[in-house]
Amino acid sequence: MTATRSVPPVIQVEGLRKTYDHGRVVAVDAVSFAVPAGGSLGIVGESGSGKTTTARLIVGLEEPDAGRIVFDGQEIRAGSGRALRRQRARTVQLVFQDPYQSLDPRQTVGDAIDEVLRLHRDLDAAGRDRRRTELLGQVGLGIREAAALPRELSGGQRQRVAIARALAADPRLLVLDEAVAALDVSIQAQILNLLSEIRRDTGVALIFVSHDLEVVRWVAEDVVVMFRGEVIESGATADVLEHPEHPYTRLLLSSVPRLGWDPAEVSKARREFLAAG
Repeated sequence: MTATRSVPPVIQVEGLRKTYDHGRVVAVDAVSFAVPAGGSLGIVGESGSGKTTTARLIVGLEEPDAGRIVFDGQEIRAGSGRALRRQRARTVQLVFQDPYQSLDPRQTVGDAIDEVLRLHRDLDAAGRDRRRTELLGQVGLGIREAAALPRELSGGQRQRVAIARALAADPRLLVLDEAVAALDVSIQAQILNLLSEIRRDTGVALIFVSHDLEVVRWVAEDVVVMFRGEVIESGATADVLEHPEHPYTRLLLSSVPRLGWDPAEVSKARREFLAAG
C-alpha cells in the first residue's frame, strides 16, 4: 500500500479512533494509512462505515480520541498552536459533496477565491487577480463565472468553484468527501477527469471518500475499505477491486449494477453477511 512506497507521505494516519456518546458509539477505530506526496487514495464504505468521520478528523473538523495524524512529518494534535493549525489548513483542504452549502450565497465566485488567497497567500491585489484567473481557468471557468453568485451556477460549475477555492490555499492534499455523488453521471466524469488533470499538473495528493467503487477505481491508485469504523481491506485499487479478499468488499462489488445483476441476490447476500457478522 502507499505506506510502503519510497515517496515520503504527505499524510500518515496511525491508529485513529473516534467515539461519540461518551465512548458508547465507536465511529472510527484503529484506522491507519498513508498517502505519498502526489498520490491518491480512495476511502470506500457504505453509510455509517466511518469514512466521512475519518475525513473530518484529517482536516480538523473533529479531534480524534486516540491515534496520530502527521502531515509532512509534523504531528497535528488537539491543543496544537495556532501556527500548526494554520499549517494544516494550508496543507490540506476539504471539498464537500454539496458545494452550495459551503459557498456563501451572498459572495461572488471571484470574491470566494480571493478570500482564501488573502488568508493563505502573500500576494498584493494584482497578484491575487492573476492567481484567481489562473485558478478559474484551471477548473474550466472564466470571467462570467467569477462574477456569478453560487445560485446562478449549475451543480457541476459549483463543484469546480469549490475545487478552485480549495486550490487557492496551495495545498499539498485535497480531501474530497463524496464530491461527485450529487452530480449526473456525465458531469461526474468531467469532474473526475479534471481532478486527474489537476493532480498531474500540480502534484497535489488526493483522498477521495466515496461509496462508489467505480468512481474510486477511476480516480485513486490505492484504496482502503471501511466497515463499522474499521479498515477491513486495503491495497492497490486494481488489486483490491479485481481480487477482493474480504467478504464485505466482495459484497460492495456485487452491489454495483451490471449486465445480469440481480438485486434480490445482492439483498440476500447482504442479510447473510450482516447476520454472520
